[in-house]
Amino acid sequence: MSPAGVCACPPTPPANDAVAQAGGLRHGSTRAPMQGAAWGPLRREWTKLLFQRRSYLIWAGAFLLPFLIGLVAWLSNAPSGGEMGIVGRVFGNGLYLPVAALFLLITMMLPLAAAMVGGSTIAGEAELGTLRMMLLRPVGRGSVVLAKWLAAVLYLALGAGLMLASGLIFGGVFFGLQPMVTLSGSTIGVAHGLGLTLLAYLFGLVAMTTMVSLAVLFSTVTDSSLTALIATFIVYIVIQVLTSFSYFDWLIPYVFPTYFGDFINLFRDPIAWRPILKALLVFVLWSVGLTAVAGLHFWRKDVLS
Repeated sequence: MSPAGVCACPPTPPANDAVAQAGGLRHGSTRAPMQGAAWGPLRREWTKLLFQRRSYLIWAGAFLLPFLIGLVAWLSNAPSGGEMGIVGRVFGNGLYLPVAALFLLITMMLPLAAAMVGGSTIAGEAELGTLRMMLLRPVGRGSVVLAKWLAAVLYLALGAGLMLASGLIFGGVFFGLQPMVTLSGSTIGVAHGLGLTLLAYLFGLVAMTTMVSLAVLFSTVTDSSLTALIATFIVYIVIQVLTSFSYFDWLIPYVFPTYFGDFINLFRDPIAWRPILKALLVFVLWSVGLTAVAGLHFWRKDVLS
C-alpha cells in the first residue's frame, strides 16, 4: 500500500492478454492462438490445391485414362498365342485393368504429374509474389517445405485412388471381375486380387515421392514452376537414357527409375518380396535425401519475392 492508501501493485492484465500469454504469443501480437499449429501449413497447402483448376483437370485425367485403356482393349482383338503380360491379361479379366493402367502410366504420365505438382510448391509461390508473405507466418521454413511435400503426395494419392477406382469400375463393365490368374499361372480369388492391386498402387505412390522430392528441390532453386518441372523431367529422362547403355550398367541399382515397374512382382505366386522391399528402400532413401537437401537450400535461400 502507498502512503495515500492506494495499492501500488501492477494492474492485473486483461483476460485476453492472459489468454494470449498462455498461448505463447509475443507482446503486441493481435493474432488468435493457433489451434493444431503443426497441421496448419498442411491445411493451407491442401486448400490451395483444391482451388486450382489444374488439380481437377489432372484428377479427371487420372479417372479417364483407365477408361480409355479399357475401351481400346474392348474394341481390339485379344492377343492369340504366347505368354501374355500384364496388359494382355486385361482381355480375359477386368481385374487386371487398373494394374495394366499403372503399368503403362508409371514410366511417363505419373512422373510427369508428380513433377508438375512438386515443381509448383515453392516456385509457384515465388511466381505469385506470395512467398515472402507466407514466410511471415510463425512457421519454420523446414515446416513449409515438409507441408508442401506432404500436400503434393496427398494430391497424387487422390489421383491414384481415382485411377484405381476407374480401373475397377470400367474393368468390371468391359470384361468383368473374375478370379485372377497370377504371372506364375496360379489362380487367386477376387478379394485377394483386389488386395494385391491396392498394394501395387501404394507401391506406385511411394515411387512417385521420388519425383515429388526432386521437383521440390528444383522448386527451391528457381522462381519458375515451369523451369522446375522441365529440370525435373530432364534429369529423369537423362537417367533413363544413361541406363539404357551398357557402359552405365553400374548405375542401374542406384537410381530410382530402375525400380518403378517392380510392383509386378506382387502378382507372382509366391510374391517376390525381395525386389519389392529393395525398391521401396531405394525410394525412401532418395525421397528423404532430396527433400532434406531441398529444405536445407530453402532455409539458406534469400527470398526476395
